[in-house]
Amino acid sequence: MPDIFARLPWSWLWSLSIALVWLGVAHALGQPISTQQHSLDLVRFGAFKGSDLALAESWRLISSQWLHVKFPHMLFNALIIGLTGQSLSARFGAPVMVGVGVVGGAAGQLAGALVMPDAYISGASQAYLALAGLALFALPRPSAGWWAALVGVLVAVGLDLFVSDHGAIKIGHAVPLALGLLCGVMLRRANGGQTISR
Repeated sequence: MPDIFARLPWSWLWSLSIALVWLGVAHALGQPISTQQHSLDLVRFGAFKGSDLALAESWRLISSQWLHVKFPHMLFNALIIGLTGQSLSARFGAPVMVGVGVVGGAAGQLAGALVMPDAYISGASQAYLALAGLALFALPRPSAGWWAALVGVLVAVGLDLFVSDHGAIKIGHAVPLALGLLCGVMLRRANGGQTISR
């Protein structure tokens, strides 16, 4: 592994992998980098329609987290994962950060599929919201990760309430945020009610 990758925090490797997947999909589709990628096209790469999810294809709950429709959305998600994840890794270690993010993201994808069976499921918003929930409850407020988490939550909620056509917080966003908050509560209780600092 090149030395630069060995020194990168896990959260930024995760962010980089999201961007690299975007580039790979754009190349496979023969599209310019900034062109919107259509949900139906993303199914062959690991996204899925809610009603089509089956146990044999449950791997899509993970793979879909690396696929995005819009370029700015992908960049924003990757940035929040990088910033919030870096602070969480410093406090709890990379395995906790990755575990909460990926499991919370999968729970969000599943919730979205169950509640909106006609929707195509993709994106890393669910993963970053799980990280954000953990960060908001378990990181000290002056940290960059805490502020990145707050911005991420405000943007997700704002888009859900004021930009999307359903005018409510998506279940696929609420579930991972709640799971992240629950993990934060448990970690704080294990630490005597204090934010965790190494």
